[in-house]
Amino acid sequence: MKPIKNLTELVSRIGRNTSYRHGTNPSVDAAVSQLRDIGFVKLNHLVGSPVFDDMKASLNQRIEKDFEFNLPCLAQTKIDNDRDQDLIAKNFLTSNDQLVERNLTFCRDDVSSYDQMLADFQPSSLTLPILSDPMYYNLWLDPMVMEIISSYIGFVPHMTEAYTRRNFPSSYKIMNHNWHRDTNHDKYLVKAFIFFTDCDIDTGAHHYIAGSIHDSRFRDKVYFTDQEIHSAWPYGSDDHIISTVPAGTIIIEDTRGLHKAGIPNRDYRDLGFAIFMPPNIFRPSRPLYYIKQSSHYEMSAMQKAFIPNKNIIPG
Repeated sequence: MKPIKNLTELVSRIGRNTSYRHGTNPSVDAAVSQLRDIGFVKLNHLVGSPVFDDMKASLNQRIEKDFEFNLPCLAQTKIDNDRDQDLIAKNFLTSNDQLVERNLTFCRDDVSSYDQMLADFQPSSLTLPILSDPMYYNLWLDPMVMEIISSYIGFVPHMTEAYTRRNFPSSYKIMNHNWHRDTNHDKYLVKAFIFFTDCDIDTGAHHYIAGSIHDSRFRDKVYFTDQEIHSAWPYGSDDHIISTVPAGTIIIEDTRGLHKAGIPNRDYRDLGFAIFMPPNIFRPSRPLYYIKQSSHYEMSAMQKAFIPNKNIIPG
């Protein structure tokens, strides 16, 4: 099946080779070189931009007033250490249906206010889908981000996922709180992380092991402990990158390398995610976000190339 998959991807990429030429933008060249070398690059060209104030206000409204986050959602207060030991042991890597069946979630009818929700259910994270709004897609598909990613991959990929996640302090490690490698694609897989809050070690800094994309170790399991990873890359070593960054920072990673989400010790962290993979018109997966036709019409030609046709809806 793999040769067929590779062939269908090649067919889907016809006409999508990047038009970027080395030397036209030194900042892009440097970022692409760093990505190829260590799998990680940090961009600060939007730090201090007023768009982040507007975006943060929008996120606060959608989470704290309109409750637009995905539901049902895992409630830490419903987890029982004895009864749910099987799920705890596998870091809650399971379906929402199983979480609902085990009565470990809450839904919209259970929420009367933001503060009540936090007090009663203590969610570890809340996930917001991207809105079909220029303020959102102009940031998720920022021109420099698009140039770096398409130049690094060698062709214009699709943005297959786009969302924002608010992370809170958590008593339990939930999936990506553990060291792991993303396996959505074995050759082309890039993520952009957009920080909407200042981030340090106490508010859930992101961790990445520089150069681990080229390292053959730690590939035999889904998740790895801190002790396992620190045995090769001790905390504080140059290759253990901790994203202590201000709001407005964008980090681009080849997430086939080792990484994990830090758990906040206080407050919360708002982080945008964009996932980029090869286009494949034969891939049967359902869209994970939607863009209205009217919004798609307003996009630049480059932005449009990043949006799969199946993600475009009437409106």
